Amino acid sequence: MSKTVAALRQQIDVLDNQMLDLLMQRADLVLKIGEEKRKNGIQVVQPDREAVMVRRLLDRHRGPLPREAVVRIWRELVGAVSLLQTGLKVIVTVPEGPSGITHWDMAKDYFSSVLPMARASNALAAVAAVREKEATFAVLPWPEDGDTNPWWRFLIEEDPQDGMRIAARLPLGDRSAQDSNPEHKALVVARLKFEPSGADRSFLALEDGQSISRGRLVDKAGAIGLKVRSIHSSLSPAGNLHLLEVDDYVAADDPRLEELREKLEMTTGKCVCLGGYPVPPVYGDKVGRNAVAGANGKS
Repeated sequence: MSKTVAALRQQIDVLDNQMLDLLMQRADLVLKIGEEKRKNGIQVVQPDREAVMVRRLLDRHRGPLPREAVVRIWRELVGAVSLLQTGLKVIVTVPEGPSGITHWDMAKDYFSSVLPMARASNALAAVAAVREKEATFAVLPWPEDGDTNPWWRFLIEEDPQDGMRIAARLPLGDRSAQDSNPEHKALVVARLKFEPSGADRSFLALEDGQSISRGRLVDKAGAIGLKVRSIHSSLSPAGNLHLLEVDDYVAADDPRLEELREKLEMTTGKCVCLGGYPVPPVYGDKVGRNAVAGANGKS
């Protein structure tokens, strides 16, 4: 064996031992923080805090290790300690076809490979499991336009303080800015407060008997500073529902909700925030030899 290879392997062995020692120290600290949170009534899971942590790590990261791998390593740490030790449960909507497998894999990447997960055959069953406190988190399909009985309509009547809310988006990051296939995305619903991370997207639900065009929704939302990224509508004789995904953090008591109602001349119905998610990082990784070349300053 080459003496150089042997020497490098020795250095790796030393680093492996140091990393394991640090991971054990980190796990001890996480458990202590969890205990303090429970004592002080602070929610154990804080997607906003986790998003800030991931952004900080990615800003610091250099070298050939893919940025996506960095995020997955830290998500595994979060799930394997804070989530597993607190007995939290996850239920994943696994529809028929390839998208079902995708949802399961995304949930494992986010919640860790060791956290127990259960399957639900449809989104409404997953939402019911969280409502009945049989599960802590529900992984749900991305909203589908034209769905006559969308799962998100059941969040409209939830208590703004401790009701179910959209809390995260899966996957946590995108490999490129063009990753927009709805079958490769999912949302996480839980009894969590939607808190700002510094860069967020929110979901606004509008429930009204009158017919409101999509163009008018976009224009009126833009007039109060909310850029609409997508609209999902559910039209039925019982009333029209619209779900707007907007670029900004919108709190449950945000005055812009009432302002939007007024601009749309909604005399009845509701305009509420159903939660949201931190803006996902775009990895943009080069892999293999391209990653090594990039690390050496070559294109």
